[in-house]
Amino acid sequence: MSLFRFLKGKWLFLVASLFTALFCGVLLTGLGADLYASFFVSGVFVAGLFAALLLEYLQKRRFYQELEQNLQALDRKYLLAETLEEPDFPEGQLCWRALCEAGRSMNDEIAACRRAEEEYREYVEVWVHEVKTPIASALLLAENHPGEVSSAMIRELRRIDALVEQSMFYARSRQVEKDYLLRRITLSELVSSALRRSAGLLIESHAAVERAGLDESVAADPKWIDFILSQLLTNSVKYAGQPLRLRFEGKAEPECVVLAVTDNGPGIPPEDLPRVCEKGFTGKNGRSGTRASGMGLYLCRVLCEKMGMNFAVESPPEGGTRALLRFPRSSLIEGVCYENVRKP
Repeated sequence: MSLFRFLKGKWLFLVASLFTALFCGVLLTGLGADLYASFFVSGVFVAGLFAALLLEYLQKRRFYQELEQNLQALDRKYLLAETLEEPDFPEGQLCWRALCEAGRSMNDEIAACRRAEEEYREYVEVWVHEVKTPIASALLLAENHPGEVSSAMIRELRRIDALVEQSMFYARSRQVEKDYLLRRITLSELVSSALRRSAGLLIESHAAVERAGLDESVAADPKWIDFILSQLLTNSVKYAGQPLRLRFEGKAEPECVVLAVTDNGPGIPPEDLPRVCEKGFTGKNGRSGTRASGMGLYLCRVLCEKMGMNFAVESPPEGGTRALLRFPRSSLIEGVCYENVRKP
């Protein structure tokens, strides 16, 4: 708060005080007092007035400067009152109490929203586990009665199962840390697990799989990585041509280990690449007849970020699409993995 703004807020008081000082000087002169004495008394009055205003300004400036600085520094603005001490002047006390009440109300609202979100997440997880049972039963029945109709039914049931599982991982994506266990595992093991999981889909697509450099080991949670790789495989089957060709390649870098998953699909248009991992974005390929939800790559990116990894998508000049998973190297991660291995 500048001195000019402070005095501007006091303009009525200043005008009245100066008029009073002038009136007192004129009155003293009219009563026979010496002119210089009258001006001296009026000057002392005005000087005392400005001294009091200066002290008030310095007191308020300290509080308002702290308020403005803390407001700019805070990410969660509703916690502003927690960073301030209660001031000594009445206007500041009123402002501080209002901020405290607003912050308390906001905290209550946030707590209520978090409870509702947690309840909904738990409901989705329970629903997913319940609905997977009839899906598995229907798959078993269809597989035990082979035929053209059964084959089509199996494909649709697998798609339903994948979408149901996607909804569960989406519900868990904001709280990955509650179900996250790091351990040392090779890229080859992660890739093999994902291929087994999507075996039926890949066989139908006559997929040819190439591997290279997968002996590198990384610190990861196999369950979450398995889901991410399954999403990438589903996208490859959905968009790539026939026969499908997949290449899994590992590469060690100074700060991380990179797993590249490349297919022979149509690639991603340059204008879509910056937004391809946004929530709900389907792009040109997604609007060309395929049933795209725009959630697969978004979930891959979110889950990788939650696990401290980096996820990126490229469209190589030779065609196709390449997804890059970067597993960080860290002494802290190594320590966590070592402790997990030691646990019985």
